[in-house]
Amino acid sequence: MGQFIELIGSTIIAGFIILIIINLNIRMNSTAASFVQSSLNQRNAIAIGQILEYDFYKIGFKAGTNKIFQADSGRISFAASLNNDASIDTITYYLSSTSNLANTQNPNDRLLYRRVNQQLSYAGIVTRFYIQYYDSLLNNLTYASLTTQANRNRIKVVKAYIRNELANQKDGTYSPVEWQKEFRPRNLR
Repeated sequence: MGQFIELIGSTIIAGFIILIIINLNIRMNSTAASFVQSSLNQRNAIAIGQILEYDFYKIGFKAGTNKIFQADSGRISFAASLNNDASIDTITYYLSSTSNLANTQNPNDRLLYRRVNQQLSYAGIVTRFYIQYYDSLLNNLTYASLTTQANRNRIKVVKAYIRNELANQKDGTYSPVEWQKEFRPRNLR
């Protein structure tokens, strides 16, 4: 009878140990998946930031007097020679509506479009993108004032902001990653 009780006791203890190991394994897998998603989200933000850096530092490169054609909170259009050749390209960045990515779980997902001349591509998927403009004294230029070319010619500094979120919720949030940078293109001086 004593051996039977020892056998039952050791079986119960072994069961608890197995449950603890299974729980630990589930938590480790969940943490690893969360880490991978977060890492991918950060890489996406960096990749979009690198595209913006490449283009924004070239604003006005080899262009005439009118270097920025449109300047708004979520849209910019400017002239630059991206390939350092004789041709001047027109580059435009703008956001799509959320309905373009209605099939993703995150309702805030939008495409950040990048148009070079007539060729449309997208720089990436973001949830927020906005741009601020400053003059040579770092005074913030209001969007309403940037409707005229004369005021757009006053732009000397461009500050871009993007926000990426995970496609799926993790712990009730989409785990955002934010990227922002201030650009002072030499050709706007």
